[in-house]
Amino acid sequence: MWNHTCPPDFSDHTYATKHGVDLDLRIWPASTGSDSLTGASTPISSATASPSAPWILYVHGGAFCGGKHYLPNAWVIPSFRPRGYHVVSIAYRFAPFADLDEMRQDGQDAFQWCRSNLPRILPSVDIDQCVLIGESAGGTIVSLLAHYLRPIPKVMVNIYGPTDFMDPHYSPKTPPNATDIQPLTDKWSEEDCRVAIKNRDLSKAITVCPYVFDIPIQQVRDQWAARSFTYTEEQRFNWEVKRYMRTHKLLFKVILRTDQIEDEEEELEIFKKSSPLHLLEGKSKDSYPPTWFLHGESDSVVPLGQAERMREKLQGMGLETGISFEPGQGHEFDNKYTVCPFL
Repeated sequence: MWNHTCPPDFSDHTYATKHGVDLDLRIWPASTGSDSLTGASTPISSATASPSAPWILYVHGGAFCGGKHYLPNAWVIPSFRPRGYHVVSIAYRFAPFADLDEMRQDGQDAFQWCRSNLPRILPSVDIDQCVLIGESAGGTIVSLLAHYLRPIPKVMVNIYGPTDFMDPHYSPKTPPNATDIQPLTDKWSEEDCRVAIKNRDLSKAITVCPYVFDIPIQQVRDQWAARSFTYTEEQRFNWEVKRYMRTHKLLFKVILRTDQIEDEEEELEIFKKSSPLHLLEGKSKDSYPPTWFLHGESDSVVPLGQAERMREKLQGMGLETGISFEPGQGHEFDNKYTVCPFL
């Protein structure tokens, strides 16, 4: 867990309930100024505000199996709030219960909820000025959302998120690298995990799951500003299942529901039709937003080529696009920043 604290002055909301599972989001209003270390700010006065402030729909990462919406990466709020952006961070349902299409649909529902409700909550918002930002798994989700949301967001930012599921890097036929190998703890067996990845019961889906469970719970509650949060066995097991899927390179098979498909060509066709990169085939430049990629040059979890190939495709379509990569840095390199060095 990265050691930064939730910025203040937020409000929490439930944007949907599906199969008995609440899907929440957290809103930070734009500010007239902010402390770059604490995020403390002076929110724009709603009494005098005009509807001119853009807003960010932020989707967190966590290998599609974990993470939390309670606070974005450390630099996001301090970088954008003082520039007049409202920030909305959303929860979504995790694998193995939810597939990628259901996660994407959660994002669409959050977007529509915001379009209906943000003007009431944030009178200064210009609801048509939406920016999508997602990191890692969230980068994949926002790259997909950009294909579906209408009106089309003004900008999409993918922070080291996979865009091409056909990449041999993710194939079980490709030997795992050191980052992929994530041994299980003694509490659950591989057979437990094999059974779990077949569970499609959406009423069991979770929307918050830490990466580690040895931090004192009060410290987590304070950092996340989540007073009622507690560790559960369901969270611990879900993260264990994630470790199993990473080790055996089954994650994309599970979230794309190809784990029971034996025909390789059929599976590859599903991977292609589901990939943000390949969904661009045959589309015009006005069907997708201008896009920026942030990536660590030495990322062994999501190779830099994932961003480079999609950037090249977008450039070929005539779209404004770019990439900022950090030499020698791996996955999650940006969490060392408290303000964005690229702005």
